[in-house]
Amino acid sequence: MLKFKSTNILQMKCNSILYGITCLLMFAGCKQDDQTLKSQIEGTWDVFASEMNNKPNSFMQDAWFTFSKDNKVNSNLFENQGDVKYEIHSGKLSIDIPDGFDMNIERLANDTLVLEGKLKFYYMEYFLVKRKDTL
Repeated sequence: MLKFKSTNILQMKCNSILYGITCLLMFAGCKQDDQTLKSQIEGTWDVFASEMNNKPNSFMQDAWFTFSKDNKVNSNLFENQGDVKYEIHSGKLSIDIPDGFDMNIERLANDTLVLEGKLKFYYMEYFLVKRKDTL
């Protein structure tokens, strides 16, 4: 009887360790690496909704971004600037414009892009959809 209990406890400990490792690998696998994000972001994205401080707003209505392979981005938001440099580092999108644009890539999958972060004094969220002709 004593042998059964010690074997059972050992088996439970092994199962707990395996469960912990599995959970860790699942969470680590969910975060996309920067190279994958860079290849997935290429194309033209239209903003379909935005929020400022967790409240819907229409500031980004009709806004679009076109990301190219050579780390250049163009947008109707950049006045008289044409293509500007962008980079993705540690899951963060940075666009080299005078006011600065550094936002976390919260979600990037197929035709959906969600950006979030602080711009100037405001917490912003942008919800974008990829144009069909660039899928």
